[in-house]
Amino acid sequence: MIRPNIYLLPGILLLSFVGMSCSDSYIDNVQRGGWYNYEAGLPELRLSTTGYYSQVGIPTIEVSGDVVYGGLIYKQNDEGNIQADIAVEITLYDIDTDELIAQRSFSQALIAEDNSVIHSQELFRFNETFEVEPGEYEVVVSVTDESSGKQMVRTNETSIENINDGIVSISEVQIFGKENAVRGANFVPVTTYDVPANLDSLKFMVQINNSTGTPINIRSNLKKFVADTSVAWPMSIQDYPRSSIRFQGIEYDEFEIIQSGSRRINQNGNIFIEYSYGQLELGNYRLEVFIEADNDLKTEGGREFGIKPAFYPAIKTTRQMAEPLAYIMTDKEYEELMSIKNDDSLKVAVDRFWLSNINNSNLAEDVISLYYTRVEEANKQFSNYKEGWKTDLGMVYILFGAPWTVNDVFNSRVILSYTYNLEDPERNFLFRVSDIRGKYFPFDNYILQREIYYYTIEYRQKQRWRTGLILTTDL
Repeated sequence: MIRPNIYLLPGILLLSFVGMSCSDSYIDNVQRGGWYNYEAGLPELRLSTTGYYSQVGIPTIEVSGDVVYGGLIYKQNDEGNIQADIAVEITLYDIDTDELIAQRSFSQALIAEDNSVIHSQELFRFNETFEVEPGEYEVVVSVTDESSGKQMVRTNETSIENINDGIVSISEVQIFGKENAVRGANFVPVTTYDVPANLDSLKFMVQINNSTGTPINIRSNLKKFVADTSVAWPMSIQDYPRSSIRFQGIEYDEFEIIQSGSRRINQNGNIFIEYSYGQLELGNYRLEVFIEADNDLKTEGGREFGIKPAFYPAIKTTRQMAEPLAYIMTDKEYEELMSIKNDDSLKVAVDRFWLSNINNSNLAEDVISLYYTRVEEANKQFSNYKEGWKTDLGMVYILFGAPWTVNDVFNSRVILSYTYNLEDPERNFLFRVSDIRGKYFPFDNYILQREIYYYTIEYRQKQRWRTGLILTTDL
């Protein structure tokens, strides 16, 4: 354990824990950030909201949003560059009364010098703060692509407790990340559950409001949970054993405490605590914060997050391009590919795989582009405790593309249909949820109901990818 640094600012106490091993069971008040909610053709908006008291004691809601450059429509402007125009609107409602509390809107021109931006996962970030009264709020944010007229709307809830009630309260936990390899990089809000590994320096901020008049003890744990990291099995072999980690997905009862810390605070008022961590391994984590007074637990909070590969959900590195080839390679081909450790040699092997099968560089380029577009889209649509492309849903999406229809049955089964004939066993794929989704298991871990007769259709689809016929002939 490393003793935290203490910084006194006007009206607040800031504690900085730089690296901080006590075990606690599940905590109730935990946030997980948002999901991508990707929909083809719509602007991509990622949203994070937090309620806290400002340095001068004013209840404040902070709204942080990310808009993906590649999800917009671009036109050439008068200077010869390409430009997308967006309109952002933020609306706050009081949950108890449905009253409109605040509304703010602005427009933004996003300008790029070349067409590569249409595939970019770079982000336009905005951050807005609102002064409010203590209470519970619904935050609605919309982003409209003014070229297409299409709109994405995201909704979050946040709350601020009344600190004059003689209680101890804890705010939502915010995550900020910084890419140390980028000169002059600043910490930026992380708006999703997923934290790409290129953000190799993380900072967590939480506010504790103490108006009890008594000292409090603050304890913290950083836990890493046991979770499945494997690539989806083929469609025609047996289902995952129910007792396996593949079936369970993530085990909240099995974890390692990476770091822990404690501190006694004698002051009343608004206390900001900062936890800082260097680069963490890939996996699923929870930062827990416990507030105690007179040996009793007064309140608790936490933030769960997943460290994903660098630049996630985008596919940029050679190894990121090699790994998803599991779905169209033979077992022997894939084993040989993954045994290559040198990145330059791996790139040569990936290129050789595509060109030796397709034998036409232009055709191969189009097939490669389609394949990795689907991998990225699978990451955005099916990401959970592991990368979206590794899930059963992601595998089917990559192989067969977007389904014609999706049928959700009682939130426990999903059917992806590639036909309007729902009785066709070779064009309808049934997925069952492996656990009851809820507060304590937030992931939609849908597992394909595998069938032996899928062997032929899966084999045909692999051959279409390997020969380039996927561009003209689908399922």
